[in-house]
Amino acid sequence: MQQESPLSESGSTPQDAQYENAASKITRKSHRKSRAGCTNCKMRRIKCDELKPHCTNCERRQVQCSFASERSKSDRAIYNTRADVSELDLSQIELTYHWTTTTSRSLSAWWSGAAVWQSLLHDIALGHTHVLHLMFALTALQLASCRADRRKYYITLADRHYEAALSNVTHAMANIDKDNSDAVLVSVQLICFVNWAKGPREGEYLAFGTQGRSDWLIMFRGVRTTSEASKQHTSKDVSDARVPQSRPLSSLCEPTGWESQLTELHEHVFAISAPTEKREDTRALDILRECFTSRYHGEDSEYHVVFAWLYKMSDNFLDRMQQHDPIPLIIFAHFVVLMQEMEQFWYMKDWTKHCMSGIHDALGKEHRPWIKWPMAKIGWIPP
Repeated sequence: MQQESPLSESGSTPQDAQYENAASKITRKSHRKSRAGCTNCKMRRIKCDELKPHCTNCERRQVQCSFASERSKSDRAIYNTRADVSELDLSQIELTYHWTTTTSRSLSAWWSGAAVWQSLLHDIALGHTHVLHLMFALTALQLASCRADRRKYYITLADRHYEAALSNVTHAMANIDKDNSDAVLVSVQLICFVNWAKGPREGEYLAFGTQGRSDWLIMFRGVRTTSEASKQHTSKDVSDARVPQSRPLSSLCEPTGWESQLTELHEHVFAISAPTEKREDTRALDILRECFTSRYHGEDSEYHVVFAWLYKMSDNFLDRMQQHDPIPLIIFAHFVVLMQEMEQFWYMKDWTKHCMSGIHDALGKEHRPWIKWPMAKIGWIPP
């Protein structure tokens, strides 16, 4: 009788069957269920291998796979992103670079003050576009002053950024709070710089105008109004930018004879001022003397020291100057001597003699002898 093989099916035992079932469970491959198949495979309820851009089932059946359309959308998105990136505003890149390397450094006589302008405005401008526009406007004007072949282009660019900033600044000034006070204060200062940088204009003499009130003075007085309104909100960094650390000017810069001249002028003003204006006029001279002293003998010679005189003048005093009252005009002529040192800055070029000419023309002949000293100190001779 032929013996059956122990490996044959007929020769297997119940115990062998148990071993085979256990081995089958151990060796069976597990698989991950996925819901990411293509649309066609989902509709046919068959397994999709999820190959892209065409799964195997769609490729075999020669039908459009949904993965292919998804790839097309992705390609279009990438193309659009590349198009946006390629459309850079090169003028703004140029202005940002020039602001950082040059313009910001021209807003202070000393390195410490320039460094504050350089870093502070970037921090503020990124959150307040009107500050950024004013930075660009001022920078474009500086480029216009040193690149004659493209002067018209840069002036147009400056005007565009300046106009873009004004409406937002006006709104912000009317709604000062802790979130925008730093930006508003820096903005009104930059507006003053921009108006200087536009250069002297007929009828505009900073403290007064012959065709209505001085536009620059309105902006400058806005600095005081904004400072007072935002005092409780303004950060220390912005205060430091407004009043940076500095040092006194060299004695070589000091105009000779200013102390005796102001003393003599004080006596003259006290003698001819109307009783109702005497106190106001002598106060204006006292503050002017303080400005001269701070400028040449104090610890600070920054531009804000020079313009502290205008900053502190009463509205009535400035109104009288606008009306060509001789006493305010004569005192202003002596203030112009302080301004001359600021012509080291590109944005103050030609303003000193321009203002003196406006004062001379506004004064009657009987009062012009009192501005001979300031005229001589700045080297201006009437035409």
